[in-house]
Parts: sequence; structure tokens; C-alpha cells
Amino acid sequence: MKTIQPISIWKDGSPTNATILKMYISYDDLESSAVFQYQLLTDTLEVVTYGSLGIGGSEYSSWGSSGDSNEEAYVFAATSLSLTITGEYTPPAPPAE
Repeated sequence: MKTIQPISIWKDGSPTNATILKMYISYDDLESSAVFQYQLLTDTLEVVTYGSLGIGGSEYSSWGSSGDSNEEAYVFAATSLSLTITGEYTPPAPPAE
């Protein structure tokens, strides 16, 4: 998961800030196209919105060329969704006992 610059999204009748981008791949034909599923989450990991993004053609052909296909998938999604990635998501530390 990646942290993103907060984006306000209308949810259940009020604006809610999404601050986390979560992704996974749901389809890849290993030849010409793939589909990513994404979720935009709040700081408390509440899903604000979700959807899917397809990648194909030259974007698919070059995907992973840097050696880090996961990082490139996040960059592809952020660009497609007009989001700005600000870093890696780090879960909060568990409470001290």
C-alpha cells in the first residue's frame, strides 16, 4: 500500500479524505493486458472508493521494465487516477502493554 496526498471524496453524504492507495492484480494474460483492482482508504483503513484499471498495449509491454513491477503498477494507477504518491504505507505501531 502507498500513502497519497489526501483527496476528498464524497461518501455517504459527506466529504471523506482518502490517504491510502491499496492495489492488487485481478487478471493478467501474460501477453498483452492486465487488470488492477484498487481501493482508496482513510487513515483508519475505511474504504472510501474502489474500482479497476486496465493496462494494455505499449504500457503493458513496458510494465516491469525497471525491475520493480509493483512500484510501476502503483505509479500507473496514481497517474491514471490523478493521485500523488507520498510514500510507503506503514501501519501504526501496536499499543504498548
